[in-house]
Amino acid sequence: MKASHACVLYGAADVRYEHQPAEHLSETGVRVQLGAAGICGSDQHYFEYAQMGDFKIRDPLVLGHELSGDVIEVGQSVDDFTMGDRVVIDPAKTCGRCTPCKQGRANLCTDVEFMGSASRYPHIAGGFRDEFVVDSSRCILVPRETPHRLLVFAEPLSVALHAVQRAGSVLGKRVLVTGAGTIGALIAAAVKLAGAQEVVATDLNENRRNIVLQMGADSAFDPNKDAEVINKWALNDGVFDVAFEATGTQGGFQDVIRSTVRGGKSVLVGMIPTSECKVPFHILTTREIDLISTFRQNQVFGLAANLLVSGDINPLPILTSIYPLEDCQKAFAASFDRDLNIKVAFSGGAFN
Repeated sequence: MKASHACVLYGAADVRYEHQPAEHLSETGVRVQLGAAGICGSDQHYFEYAQMGDFKIRDPLVLGHELSGDVIEVGQSVDDFTMGDRVVIDPAKTCGRCTPCKQGRANLCTDVEFMGSASRYPHIAGGFRDEFVVDSSRCILVPRETPHRLLVFAEPLSVALHAVQRAGSVLGKRVLVTGAGTIGALIAAAVKLAGAQEVVATDLNENRRNIVLQMGADSAFDPNKDAEVINKWALNDGVFDVAFEATGTQGGFQDVIRSTVRGGKSVLVGMIPTSECKVPFHILTTREIDLISTFRQNQVFGLAANLLVSGDINPLPILTSIYPLEDCQKAFAASFDRDLNIKVAFSGGAFN
């Protein structure tokens, strides 16, 4: 087994491209050559602070959980995959034994093994590597001709689809999405596909507002410059039947609640720091708004892959920059440039 390369995070803003020994291939494992890997908001948090929430890096960690690649070797017991197969990787391997798993809510698994995360120790390496070994149960087969630049969106699209699924039917409804980053833009595309009558997005960044219009939003507003418009949504008991919060900010959360109609649904997707979250309970109560939380994805990963393969959802307007793995420092720096980038991805040896 030859050595390969990986982007390894040692501490805050300290990511290094270095040799790593090849992993042992288990009987149920597959070795995957990286096609593409997206930099997620959680990867950015790890890069910036050497932690994500309460999960602190205790040893050098390979990040990356938005992954696609090509199979280059299979374990002895693997029958579902063969060399050359193109796959997307589900980063969450759930236990199947805990109560949430048995209740059909595997995204709430109490013993999940999540790639590129410091939530367990020893940490579980992610996919910012030339090649990696994963259990075959994590892999979903897709047509070999599907470009990796599309497939890299399978995981974030699954998060968006789960949020929409949690909201229930949006057919014929007016929908608001605050935040036009990767997840917000994909939510806009998903609700439009699901038959929403009107999709409105908000974001402070002009570039993101322009791109979310390409993703399916009918209009997009700046919460600062268009404050008068947004304030009007709060009048007459709101405007939107369903509103998704995808900024992870107090301001976005407030706009979502006050813009939701009586009996409507507000869906919390962004991770708002607890210390900053003030809940407008008076609006929630008097309008009897259903406040719905979401976490990762549940049983829609395959659907996400299928929607990308079929072209029903085209995420390419979101993909703004692609870097080779060896440029990991430049890639992370670019990912923080909101004026230029939404999704920054790495390309691997299988990229096409």
